[in-house]
Amino acid sequence: MFHFPQKTSFGLDLSDLSFKIVQFKKKKDDLYLSSFIKQDIPRGLVEEGEIKKEKELIDIFKKTLIKMKLGNRVICNLPEEKVFIRIVQLPKMEESELEKAIIWEAEANIPLNISEAYIGWQVIDPIFEHIDHLDILIAATPRILVDNYLSFLRKSGLEPIALEPESASVVRSIMTKDDLTPSIIVDLGAVGTNFVIFSALAIRFTSHINISGQLFNHAIMKELKVSEKEADKLKINVGLDKKKEKGMVYDALEPIIDDLAKQINNYIIFYHEHANHIHGPYGTIGQIILSGGDSLLLNLPEVLSEKLKLPVKMGDSLANVSSKGIPFSKKESFKYATAIGLALKGFL
Repeated sequence: MFHFPQKTSFGLDLSDLSFKIVQFKKKKDDLYLSSFIKQDIPRGLVEEGEIKKEKELIDIFKKTLIKMKLGNRVICNLPEEKVFIRIVQLPKMEESELEKAIIWEAEANIPLNISEAYIGWQVIDPIFEHIDHLDILIAATPRILVDNYLSFLRKSGLEPIALEPESASVVRSIMTKDDLTPSIIVDLGAVGTNFVIFSALAIRFTSHINISGQLFNHAIMKELKVSEKEADKLKINVGLDKKKEKGMVYDALEPIIDDLAKQINNYIIFYHEHANHIHGPYGTIGQIILSGGDSLLLNLPEVLSEKLKLPVKMGDSLANVSSKGIPFSKKESFKYATAIGLALKGFL
C-alpha cells in the first residue's frame, strides 16, 4: 500500500499491547520461517494504534532486536481503525491520467482531508479479460500517523520498506489464489476485531469494531470474580463450552458473541447490497474465516456457525509457506497472522 524502497527482511506487527516479528528465508521455491518473536509491551505506549511514548517503545524494541538475527529492512502494519479502504471503478486509461483520477475518487469517497493524508492504491487484477474498466483499491491514512510510525522505525535503526493495513497482511497470510468463495475474515485480537470481505481475489470492504479479547476477559472477571490472568485461561480452556464451569463462562461471553454475530450479519447484508459491481463469481458470502489470537476461544466456530447459519472455519496463517520446521502449532500461528503476511510481502 504505502511503499518506500523495494524488498524487505522481516514483518513487524505493532499493536497496543504487544509487537510480533516474523522473518522468512527462501530456499528454492519454498519459504521457511527463520525468526519469530512475540513481545508484550506496557499499556499506554501505544493507544488505539497511535504511538504515545516513542522513547519507551524504542527502548523495548531495541532490546528485543538484539536477541534476533535480523536485517534492518522492515515492513510494518498500520492499525486498521486508522486506515480507510475503498474500491472504486474507473474507465481504462493511461497511467499518467490514472493518478489524478484516483486522487479525485479519494477526495469523493474517503472521510479525510486528502491534503493531510497519505494515499496508496493498486489496480486489482481482473478475473476475466473482457472487463472494460479498472477496479482500484485505494487506502488512505493520516500523515501524522504514518510519520510517527516512520520516526519510531528509523530511530530504532531500521529501514522501513512499506507500511500497510492489517487487513492486507492477514489476507496475504491466510488466503490463496484458489480462494474464490466470497468470505468474511474475522480477525479477532486483544484490543479489537477487523472485518475483511474478500471476493474475486481482492479485498472489497474492511471495518473495525471494539469487540476484543480484553472484552472477553473483563466479562469473565465480572461474572466469575476472578483475576484477569485467570480469566484469560478460562477464555481459552473453557470458552463457549456450556458443560464446563457450570456454564458460567459461556453465560459471561454469550452477549458479546451475540453482538459479534449481529455485526457480522450486518456486514454480510452490506456486501450483498453493494456486490453487483464486482465481476467474477461473487454470489453471496459463502463462509466466515476466523483469524487472530482471540479467535482461539473454545467452540467459537461452532457457536458462530449456528448463529449465522453459515460455515465458520479457522484460517490457516501458514497457508502460503512451508510447514517444515515450524516451531509452533497451527493454533499458535494465529497470533502471528498479521506479521506473517507482512513478512510475505517482501517476497512478492
